[in-house]
Amino acid sequence: MTSTARKISSSHDNGRYTRLETAVMSALAQDLRGQVPDLAAQFSRSRPTIRRNSGFGQFTEMLVDAHRPAPGGPSGDIGTVHVVITGLRYPVAFRARVRDGRLLGLLGDSYGEDTRSIDFATVPFDQIFTIAAGGAPIHFAGTHRPETAANQAKSRTEARQEASRPQPVRQAPTQSVPTSAPPPRVQPAPAPVARQAPPPRQPQPAGFNPDPDVISDEDRMTMRIGLWAMIGVVGMLLFTVFGVPLPFVLVAGFVIGRFFQTEKGLIALRRIQQSLKAAQDAAQTRQTG
Repeated sequence: MTSTARKISSSHDNGRYTRLETAVMSALAQDLRGQVPDLAAQFSRSRPTIRRNSGFGQFTEMLVDAHRPAPGGPSGDIGTVHVVITGLRYPVAFRARVRDGRLLGLLGDSYGEDTRSIDFATVPFDQIFTIAAGGAPIHFAGTHRPETAANQAKSRTEARQEASRPQPVRQAPTQSVPTSAPPPRVQPAPAPVARQAPPPRQPQPAGFNPDPDVISDEDRMTMRIGLWAMIGVVGMLLFTVFGVPLPFVLVAGFVIGRFFQTEKGLIALRRIQQSLKAAQDAAQTRQTG
C-alpha cells in the first residue's frame, strides 16, 4: 500500500477544514466526551497541516494551539464514527488520533475498500453514526447531512418499503365506495418493482444452515466490522499481556485482516461460524436430552 503525503495549499482551502472533517470531528467530540472532554475546543483552535489519501482511507494531521496547556488523557486512535460516503460500498470508520489527550489528527479507514479515486475534500456524504454494543446504528444529532444525499437515502428506503409491502387485492367497485375515492392505480406494473428490490427475508427455523458461499452485503459489512474489532482486541492482549512485540502484532493483524477481506476469506470465516454454531447446538441438545 502506497500513499503520497500532500501538504495543504493556502490557495486551495486557506488552512480550513473540509465539511466532512468538521462533521466527523463534531460527532467524535460527542462520542469521546467522557475520555477527552475538551476535544471540541481543541479542534476549534486547530488547523490542518497535512492530508493523505492512503488508498484505503484518509488521514488529516492537525496542529493544536501550541500555547494551549496539555489536557492530559489517553493516547492512540480512539472513538469510532462511521460515515456513508458516495462512491464507496461500505461506510468509512473515523477515529481521532491523540497523545496524552492532545489532538493530533483524524484517521479514516475504509475497511480495505479502494479510495484512491475519492476526493475526501469534496465528496458528498450522509448518515454519520456509531454502532451500539447490540449492532444497532446510533445517528448523531447536529452533524452535517447534505440535502441531496439525504433525499437519495430516503428515496432508497421508501423504494424498499414499497417493494416489500404486499399488493392489495382489487375488488370490484360497489355502492359503498364513495364517489370521491380516487381510481385504482394500474401502473407501474408489479414485475419491474420486484426486480428492483428483493422481497424481505423471512426468519429461518432453528438449525437452518445457509449456503456459506452466499453472503449478503449486510453480513459482509457486519463480519468485516466484527473481524477488525476482534483483531484489535486480540492484538492489544498480545502486546499488553503476553509482551509480543508491537511490530509483529501490527503486521500479523494486517495480514490476517487483509485475507479475511477477500471473498475466499469471508467464506472461510462464515464456515467457521457455522461449525461453532453447530457444535454449540449439539452441546445444548445433549444437555437438554
